[in-house]
Order: sequence, then C-alpha cells, then structure tokens
Amino acid sequence: MSTNQGLNVPELYAIANSKATPNISNGRSDQASNSVFGFGDLEYRKFASLTWAVRNDWFSTLPAGNNSLLSPSVGGSVVFTEFTQKALPWLNFGKVFGSWGKKPKALGPYALNLNYSVNPLLWGSNFLMSTPDGTPDANLRGALVSTFEAGIDLRMFRNRLNLSVTYYHEDNKNEPLSVAVSGVSGFTSQLINAAWVQRKGLEFEFGVSAVKSKNFNWNINGTFSYLLDNPVKGLAPGLNSYTLAGSAFGTRFARTFHFVGKQWGMLVGGGYARNDAGLPLITTNGFSGGQGWFVADANKEWGSVVPKITGGMQHFLTYKNFSLAVSADYQVGGRFFSLFEQWGQFSGLMEETAGLNDKGKPVRDPVSAGGGVRVQGVSAVDKTTPVDVYVDAYDYFHQFYYQRLSEPFIHSLTFAKVREMALGYQLPLSKLGGFGKSIQAVNISVVARNPFILYRETKNFDPSEISGVNGEDGQLPGSRSLGVNLKFTF
Repeated sequence: MSTNQGLNVPELYAIANSKATPNISNGRSDQASNSVFGFGDLEYRKFASLTWAVRNDWFSTLPAGNNSLLSPSVGGSVVFTEFTQKALPWLNFGKVFGSWGKKPKALGPYALNLNYSVNPLLWGSNFLMSTPDGTPDANLRGALVSTFEAGIDLRMFRNRLNLSVTYYHEDNKNEPLSVAVSGVSGFTSQLINAAWVQRKGLEFEFGVSAVKSKNFNWNINGTFSYLLDNPVKGLAPGLNSYTLAGSAFGTRFARTFHFVGKQWGMLVGGGYARNDAGLPLITTNGFSGGQGWFVADANKEWGSVVPKITGGMQHFLTYKNFSLAVSADYQVGGRFFSLFEQWGQFSGLMEETAGLNDKGKPVRDPVSAGGGVRVQGVSAVDKTTPVDVYVDAYDYFHQFYYQRLSEPFIHSLTFAKVREMALGYQLPLSKLGGFGKSIQAVNISVVARNPFILYRETKNFDPSEISGVNGEDGQLPGSRSLGVNLKFTF
C-alpha cells in the first residue's frame, strides 16, 4: 500500500512506520543559582506591623563579573479598627496595608554565548554545525522588576461581608529584547537590555454570607480586576516598535506589536479601508475581474491583546444534606486573531461558506442563479458611489487570504462562562447500618466542567481557551466534561 495515503505496515510498531513521522530532538542545559535570604518582623500592640526581607541571588546564566541581583522588599499594615470599635460597631475588622519590593529576572541558559547547533548529517567524515543568527550584547545583564501595592481590607456586619481593595504598580525595566541588526555584521539580531513596560491596576475581592440559617446557607465569593494602564515606555534606542508575536503564516495575517507610548501587545492586521463615513471601499480586483473585493488597510490597529477587566465568582449553597457549587469567570476587552476561522473560510469548511444568502439562495450557487455573497460599500475610485453587488462565493472567501485581510477573523476576548458546577449529596450515616461506625462521611456529587458559555462575540471559538499571545493558530477547541465523584471519609 502507498505510504503517501498514510497506510503503512500493520502491526509494525516503529517510528519510521508511523502514519505521520514525528520530528525527534533532544537537548540539555545546565544552570545554577545561589541565594542568601534574610527577613524580619516588627509588631506594635497588635495593630501595627512592619515586615522586611532582603535576598541576593547569584546566577550562572549572567556575566561572571556581574551575576548578582539584590532584591529588597518592605511592607507594613495598620489595623485601624482597634480605635473605631465604639464609633463603628458594624465594622468588625479594618486594615490598611502597603508594600514595595523588587524581584530578579535572570537570563536563559547560554544567552550570553553563541550557540552552534549540531546537524545530524555528515559531510564525509566531518559533522556539520549551524551558525547562530543572533548575538548577545557585550553588556547584557539581568533585570529587576519593581512592584508597589497598597490597599484596604474590611470585614463587616458580623463578618458576613468581606471586602479587599488593592492598587498595584509594576515597573519592568531593562527587559532583555532581541532587536534586528544589519546583516552586514554576520548576524540578524542582537539580545540587549532594552524594554521598559509599566503596569498598574486595581483588584477587588469580596465575600458575602447571603443566607445563613439552620438548614440553608448561601455564600458568595468574587474577584474583580481592572487594568488601569499597561504602556510600553521604551524599547531599544531608536526603536519605536517591536514584533512580539505573529501567526503561523508570518506577515500575511494579524501580528502583535509593542509600540512605544501605547498599550502592551497591540494587535495589527489588514482591515477594510473606509471612506470618511466609515463605508468600506470596494474595488475591481476579483478573480473574475468584477467589482466586489474590499480594499485593504494593511496596518490597521485593533487594540491590545490584554483584557481590561478580569474576574470570577463562586456560589456555594447547602440545603440540609444537599450542596451546590457554581464557579464562573469573565473578562472584558482584549482582541485576538483566529487562524482557524481564516483557513476554515478559505477551504470552505465554515458554515457561512455553505449557507443561504439574503435572497434565500445557496451562496455557492452562481451569481447568475441568485447565489453569491452580497457586498455593500462605495467605489474605491471616488469613495462616494454606492456599490451593492453579489460576488461569487469562491471569489469572496478567498480574497481575505490574497488581500491579507484579517478583519473578519479578529474578535473581542470578552466572555462570561460557567466554569464548573457540582451538585452533591451527603448520605446520612444512620442509613449505613454497621458501616456508619467506621465511616465519618459519604458524599456523592455530579460535576460538570465548562458546561456552557453565557456570552462570547464569536460562536466559532471559546475566548477563554486562547493559548497564544496573537490569538489561536489552529489550536484544538475547548471541551466540556461530566463526571460523578464518590467520596468516603474514614
């Protein structure tokens, strides 16, 4: 049988006999670090406290004469309810706190060296090696990330309502960055200490004992985080942009960039060019030569890939021997590019490539028979003349690849999702007869993970499952599961 069809020798378990021969590689790296750590605590009359810590690390991956990173930190808190118990009896506990510190960031193994990879093929009796394309800067070193945070922690109404609010500010300077250099040097990139990124935001945590009775209890816990700002303050000298991530097809589709003065991770890719009224420009660029292709705005910015809001909520309910736990999470903002959708449309696998158009005719039917996809906009010639035409489905869905248009496949990362639900029942030990003397508890529960999504912009992909900075490059879709747990406590 032909191996080109993926049919090999039955029952022969060998890598060379695989349907798709895997790529095999191996590697080894050695690194070491030595540390000295000291800390202390001071407390005054149980309402004021001060903690400090100092750590020094020596990393083998840093330059031998400059491999030491010192990381100090200090924090303090005051429990002010020690002075407000009579004036504010409903406030059971109140504390303000703040801290400042630094954390070290070392380099990866062998980042200081020129690494030559060994080729498995021989040239006569000599083995071959590949030369590196990048070189480290002579002054390359480790970095320190500075973090400051402050907040307040409250417990009220007999501890039935808890609230914690925290402000944080992170300053990441001298982040190692690989920048392009002239190929005349023999290299195409150089690793230097350059990037400077800041991040600040607010975090909220709360807990509510909504119902508390003999047979029924309902507790709610939640988190809410708001990203105030996340700017790129600087890159390398003379460098205003840096490619952070791209799709599997390089520059053809949307990529993620760092721009000095803008938010971390800006998604950039081809969009529809529009006139002043916001209407898309239509040109005569199709395979058939007819009107109907969009004009591309090659470097349209779609916003940051980082959501502005993230959070979650957990509900815990008990009624006699029954229990119900529901966990949900959400995020708002951020953008992603779906390569899965792009190739799904290009290859005609997506639902919209085989559905009905607004005339009730299959889009794959010839335009002369009422098929095709309706395109509306204005002429690219004068940017005012209305265009309202039907385009052959093959022509329409292939233009996004040839025009390098990412717009139909860029979506918001906003979602709301029930992450897990568990319904349980604790068996009364009195019904177990003699076994009840040796068993303390028996609990049976039905657990559903990822049962359903409450909201998302695109129906083709779950935004909570996005694994890449740029979006998804054809990763597997998310899955849901349903199981039963039986727990014995002795």
